[in-house]
Amino acid sequence: MAVSELITDADAAGELAGEWDELAVARSLPMCAPGWMLSWWRNLAPAHSELRIVAVRDSAGLLALAPWFVQEGDGGRTDVRFLGAGISDRVDVLCRPGGEHEAAAALRGALSAIEPRPDLVSFEAVPATSPWTRLIAGGRGRAHYARYRNSAYPAPTVTLPSGTPAEWLASRSSNFRGQMGRMRRRLEKQGGTVRRIVDADEVTGALDALLALHLGRWDGRGESNLTRPGVPGLLNDAAAALGQERLRLWAAEIDGEAISVQLFVSAGEELKYWNGGWSEAHADVKPSMLTILAALEDAIARGQRRLDLGVGTHAYKLRFATDEDTLTWGGVIVRNARWPRTRAELAPRVLRYHGKVLARRLPGPLSERLEAAARTRGGH
Repeated sequence: MAVSELITDADAAGELAGEWDELAVARSLPMCAPGWMLSWWRNLAPAHSELRIVAVRDSAGLLALAPWFVQEGDGGRTDVRFLGAGISDRVDVLCRPGGEHEAAAALRGALSAIEPRPDLVSFEAVPATSPWTRLIAGGRGRAHYARYRNSAYPAPTVTLPSGTPAEWLASRSSNFRGQMGRMRRRLEKQGGTVRRIVDADEVTGALDALLALHLGRWDGRGESNLTRPGVPGLLNDAAAALGQERLRLWAAEIDGEAISVQLFVSAGEELKYWNGGWSEAHADVKPSMLTILAALEDAIARGQRRLDLGVGTHAYKLRFATDEDTLTWGGVIVRNARWPRTRAELAPRVLRYHGKVLARRLPGPLSERLEAAARTRGGH
């Protein structure tokens, strides 16, 4: 029989890191690695939030882990969320295959014991295939839950072959191969190169360059999540915790100056592209694409099977993508005394989401008009 343990202390969470990381690697979920999530907690945890990690054990050891924290939401609501919220995607409850139903029952029990009592359990940026809101809401017990979903966005991916990097490149379009070849030659003529940062003494400088390049491109274009004060601490802590084999920094340089730095996190068969920055002054060599290509070829050589490019259909991602997943935002609402108010607070976003889903099923021109109207009203 599975039993749950509630972890509310960062030191205790750190002691669990070894087993926790084994689950993240087994499930190929890089953003769920403790080296990433606990670094986020130390540097970017919201004010007045508290750690509420749930570890579920059976006779074989750690069966499942829900990397959660609790914070005050809108109108005094108590929300349970995933560590890394707002800056990570493709996160989820970690579980040994085949143990999902037993783990869900233990998680429901743990949720009913969390203080302060949750009103909402958010599942933000989780794979659409995740079973956990259904499993948690589908059980019986003192607490009852209602599922909701308020957003869904595409996340391009690249299926990596078992062959060589050259074989993968040969499978791409002649246009892609030609462009990448020209850009590589152009970079070389300018005295440039692409390399992985492997010297520990270079990591901090590379992370500083990544942020400077990223923020330089965002200047005057609005706010980026990477402008938050705790981000440098997150990246440096995560680099130290994960090591260069798990947190991979790839850079394009000309005469020793970084013109692109991109950050990837690895777990199991998956390489996750997180974010990066590049210099518009060197747009002629497409430095971000060359850097991503180098990381992709390295992942193939290591035997990894997928590159996750993250949420959003940016043009540069689509040049690489071979497949597309969907990430969803939603969760479960606790049916407590606050239930009607919580449901009312979520209703506008939930209705907009279902309106978009309906619009996509309608004939082309009508669907386009409805989606344009939703955008005009500010729907996401």
